[in-house]
Formats: sequence, structure tokens, C-alpha cells
Amino acid sequence: MRISLTTLVLMLCSAFVLFAQNDEAVLKAKSTVQEAAVSGDANALKAARDLALVAVSQATQSSKKAHALYFVGYANYSLVNLPSEKSSSEQNADAGIAALEEAVKLEPAFADAHALLGSLYGQKAAGGMMAGMKYGQKSAVTMERAITLQPKNPRILLLEGVSLFFKPAMWGGDKQKALGNLQRACDLAEKGACAAKEATMPDWGHADVFAWKGVMFAKSDEADTDNAKAAYERALQLQPNYAWVKYVLLPKLSAK
Repeated sequence: MRISLTTLVLMLCSAFVLFAQNDEAVLKAKSTVQEAAVSGDANALKAARDLALVAVSQATQSSKKAHALYFVGYANYSLVNLPSEKSSSEQNADAGIAALEEAVKLEPAFADAHALLGSLYGQKAAGGMMAGMKYGQKSAVTMERAITLQPKNPRILLLEGVSLFFKPAMWGGDKQKALGNLQRACDLAEKGACAAKEATMPDWGHADVFAWKGVMFAKSDEADTDNAKAAYERALQLQPNYAWVKYVLLPKLSAK
């Protein structure tokens, strides 16, 4: 069967419109989830997660579906870390893991998704001996995969650093290495390394690496409040409405 030029043009135009709609839905989910994470508002995060789930259902390209699934995972990751959502932390962690496992099946080289998945596995591993046996090794292997794929990604260095900082030394925790990760992540972020390779991929992290660097200075064995304050202030320069830094971290540091 021969296809006329007019029919071919119409088919190509339809495909272009469909791809553009995929991008638009994922971009909307991305911006909404990342903004909600900065606000620290649980209701905003849940609404943003719902928007990302819609983008997943509408995506026709595997890469766009994987990117949308990442933002479902990131919304759940952010909810897990909100004190107000502690009673739902297991449910949110499981939902985040399910989304990110599907994302890396669709896009095995999606380094950011591997890193966030490894972080959620790590949080599950902290739930006791049985949880540690089930998730501890999975966390380490998944995080190592992310680092191998993108060793200069500030978000990955951040997530690995947080894991190293809070993990017991007997299980591989290393506070000095963790701080080294964050210092490197900050240097890379300042050079633009948080930028997305594709518009629908994550680009958060510039302010976050400074926030977590400040946490590590403040919580180190010999607390360095001056460097912690400088890191928090840089985070707020980048994200003036960063609720965690503005309303929790800086006031806590000032109270010392």
C-alpha cells in the first residue's frame, strides 16, 4: 500500500503533537514536584505526585514514562522525609520504590532514578535487622550503579553522602567521606552540573547540596557552625523559599 505525501505529513504532524504533549505533561509534573519539595508542604507534594501519575499514564514514549515515574518517586521520597508524614513513611517509601523500579526497567541507564531508588532502599534498610538484610545490599548495589553511570552528578553525590553520613560505621558509614561527597557536589553544582540533559529530566539539587553540607557541618563530631551557616545561607540564596533551611535548619543553628 502506497501512502500519499499528504497522509505522511499528517502522520508526522500527529506524532509530533503527541510527543509534545508527552513533554508538556512531564514538564508540568517536574516543575510542580520540585517546587513542592522545596516548600516542604505535604499537601502540595501529594497533589504534585498525582500530577506526575497522570503524566505516567499519558506518556507513550518509554523515556518520558520513566521520567514521569522518577517524579512520582521523588514526591514520595520527599514525603518520607517530612516529619508530619511519619505515620505514612512506609507506604510512601514503598510507592516510591515501585515507581523507581519501573523507571529503571524502562531506562536502565537512568542514573538519577538508580540513585533515588538506592536511597529509598537505604531508608527501608534502617527499619531493623530483617529490613537491613532485605534492603541493605540492594541499596549499596543500586547506588553504586548510579555512581558508575554518572560519577559527577551532584544529586547522586548528595544521596550517597547522606547515606554514608547516617549509616553506622559497622555497615560502611563514613562521615568524612560523606562530607567530601557534599563538598564535591557543591563544587560541581556551582559549575552547572545540576542541569538536565533533557528538559524532562530532574534538575533539582543546587540548593539541596548546600543544605545537606550545612547539616553535616552542624552534626559533625566537632560542630562547625560557621561553615554550616555559610552553607545554609548559600542554599537560601539559590532557593529563598526553601522551607527546611529557612524554618528548621537556620533557627536550630542559631539556637545553639
